[in-house]
Amino acid sequence: MAWSTPDLADITNVIKGLLQTALDSAVPSASNVKISCNSPDSARTSDGYCHLTLYLLHVGRDPYWRNTPVNGQRPQLNNAQPLSLNLSYLLTAWHDTDFASEQRAMSIALQAIHSQPIVTHDVIVADSLTQWLPEGEFTVSIEADTIEEMSRLWQAITVPIRLSALIRAGVVFISPVKPQPAPHLPPLVANLSVEPEPAATGTPLLFAGGGVIMPPTLESSDPASVTSSAGPLTAVGGSSLVVAGNELAIPAAAQLFLRVPGGATEWDVSAWRQGAPESGRTTIALPTTYANPANGLPAPPTATPVPGIYNLSVGSTAPSFRSNTIPIAIAPRVDNVAIPPQLQPSGTGLYAVAGAGFVPGSTIVTLGSIPLIHTAAVTPVAGQFTVNPAGTAISFMLPNPTPAAGNYPVLIQVNGMAASPGWVVVVLP
Repeated sequence: MAWSTPDLADITNVIKGLLQTALDSAVPSASNVKISCNSPDSARTSDGYCHLTLYLLHVGRDPYWRNTPVNGQRPQLNNAQPLSLNLSYLLTAWHDTDFASEQRAMSIALQAIHSQPIVTHDVIVADSLTQWLPEGEFTVSIEADTIEEMSRLWQAITVPIRLSALIRAGVVFISPVKPQPAPHLPPLVANLSVEPEPAATGTPLLFAGGGVIMPPTLESSDPASVTSSAGPLTAVGGSSLVVAGNELAIPAAAQLFLRVPGGATEWDVSAWRQGAPESGRTTIALPTTYANPANGLPAPPTATPVPGIYNLSVGSTAPSFRSNTIPIAIAPRVDNVAIPPQLQPSGTGLYAVAGAGFVPGSTIVTLGSIPLIHTAAVTPVAGQFTVNPAGTAISFMLPNPTPAAGNYPVLIQVNGMAASPGWVVVVLP
């Protein structure tokens, strides 16, 4: 079977492996022989070893296989047949002071090549060299060259002639690359038609939103470093959202439901829907008041649930039906931090942030890139913050030592949901 390879280095590694196997099993030992596939001039180092080099010197087209079909019964196009090659290797042995080591290394190498003129897959498996080549075969032989021919060959190399022989490996095939198909011309005319789906047979469907998520911390206090990323629809208590969908005005989509992902509790929040039903969208308004963080009451729809990720769907109770769900992120609300005005400290150095949806124990506050530590005490000390039991106020004090004067963003995060950042003016005493 023809031996095809995408890389000529595979053939070189196999022949090198055969020679290395012969050197390893030689008696007496040939442990002072190093074998490489580099150019002979690179082996001229006085390190005490005898260097045996197998250098791929020339690659030529095999003339007998050029017009002979390897695959099929008759000659085919050039790019349909593999490229047939003969590989010529220059085998050299060199030692700076020991001619006996040179001749012994060359004897072992020539004996190995003469003993194994046909390299097959069975030979490769026996020598544990299967990582280089698939099934197939090629021949290895010692070329009969005269001293004049070898002299002319060595004149092309930058080192003096030493003990050497020419080794031929063939025939090796390289399969042609399949030509890339010609690119198709872009269409000049495109016809598009739409048809409304009958309301009686439609299925309500909600589309995932594209809200904005603010990061919980900043790497610097520069306002320009505030970034956002795409995320689920984000809302705070008292805000409104427009949710896109399909067939949202039919009876099967008359109700709106909210639930915690993976939870069994489901709230009917149809009271949040605003205005007359529309087929392509629905507007919802969240209550201004958040549920108590201690017990989660009052439950939706009376109050907005504590910050987190929830699943929103439309449907009906009778008959029982639920559409697909889309995520909605409910974030904490900050009421008195904006530009302008900027948040100012009290006479005692205490900063107060008013809002809703703050959960004691689940709230993170950072001043720029400086994290503040939560405390259960009524009044925080330097570098600490507190959250009142109702979840409507945060108080904090600047860390010690006091940061340099300037503008710093106050970043608040509750249950992984970040509130819109505000700004604090740090006033030095």
